[in-house]
Amino acid sequence: MKALRAALLAFSLVAPGSALAQQSAPAAPMPAGHPPVTGGTGAAPAAPEQDAVMPSPEVPPGTILVRLVDHQGNPLKDHELKLRIVFQKISEGEQRKEQAAKTDAQGVARFTGLASSSDFSYRVAARSGPAEYLSDLIQLKPEMGVMSLLHVYPVTRNIEQASIGSRGFIYVETRDDVFQFEVLFRVFNMGGITWVPEVAQMRLPAGFKAFKAGEAMSDVRFEEAPGTGVRLKGTVSPGQHNVSFRFQVPRDEESSASFRFGLLPHVAEIRVIAEAAPSMELDVDGFERPQVDVSNGQRVVVTRHVTKRGEPTLETFEVSLAGIPTPGPGRWIAVLIAAGLAALGFGVLRGFVGKEAQAVLRERDAERARQLLLDELVDLTRARREGRIGDGTFETARATLVAALSRILATHPELGRSAKKAGKKGKPGGGGERIRPSGPASTA
Repeated sequence: MKALRAALLAFSLVAPGSALAQQSAPAAPMPAGHPPVTGGTGAAPAAPEQDAVMPSPEVPPGTILVRLVDHQGNPLKDHELKLRIVFQKISEGEQRKEQAAKTDAQGVARFTGLASSSDFSYRVAARSGPAEYLSDLIQLKPEMGVMSLLHVYPVTRNIEQASIGSRGFIYVETRDDVFQFEVLFRVFNMGGITWVPEVAQMRLPAGFKAFKAGEAMSDVRFEEAPGTGVRLKGTVSPGQHNVSFRFQVPRDEESSASFRFGLLPHVAEIRVIAEAAPSMELDVDGFERPQVDVSNGQRVVVTRHVTKRGEPTLETFEVSLAGIPTPGPGRWIAVLIAAGLAALGFGVLRGFVGKEAQAVLRERDAERARQLLLDELVDLTRARREGRIGDGTFETARATLVAALSRILATHPELGRSAKKAGKKGKPGGGGERIRPSGPASTA
């Protein structure tokens, strides 16, 4: 299931049609050493250098050499850097520590005497005001060290002073007792100024619970705002940042449900993907007409909203699901009948019911209740095989039905004996249902 979600979200990330990609995304820089590309009135401007981590035989083993520069590529001297060290081994657990160093006049700092084992990983961090800039994860090779280039940019708390946009993906799965949501945002900073959010909140549906932030390579992350939603935190430096989280909303027995969201600022595109049974429908007011896709036998319904150039970005929307499969009332009717029969049986034993009522109970009601419970067990198993109910709902309902059957057979053992005789008379391999009073029912 997780692999399916990842594939769908990955497809969505690269699918064409994004307003952000069409309107604002800069052209990809040419590889290092590529000759100038000409066209129109002159050559294209050179792409700025980007952060990088490069193993180098020119750097001694066990050494990380860091060059710290500003947004124009000028070296930053006397700037403190932190090297975050993580040791992780199954037999010993995880250990963390830090080393500090300052850059010299050329903006270079060195960390030496580092372990080259695969159990160690490293990351360089530089602070500038409220912003924190991190290198990619570093693992040292025994035969050489590593060179790292890290940029520090001007910082703002005001999103209007930075070139920020994002694309969001909301995936919802209907489970037995909850709706499981997974949310992914790709946040783009297309300028030269870092944005550190002060108030960037996304409102979640009422009653949400079980929030869990996803892992990220940078410190850009979502944090829970209890009772309200989530807040975007961290350093949104120039480039792209993927950030995700998941949560749940309790589910009742209704065949429809709706969920209201409030969005982050500057969201250019938002997609809603619902994992859906054949009877289910998805509707989001103001979004495109939902499209059905079937991948690996799993049916999903997808819709999206794209903000066009010059339009205000979307702030709120409501997701509606209809045709959600629900357990039928038959099993609960059967359980009530079984409970009533058990009570009547108790009355018979106490002499509260006459002989005629006893005969009716044994010959008619008990057999009808038994057959109704057997039919419900068969329908329940079929519903699980067809994917209309989950494993949790199946096991809970099955246990209730089997317990009701056990009560009937305990009160009317002649029904169990007649069922065994009928089974022996049947042909080998027949499709008759057999129930053990004290054990689970076989409905296959």
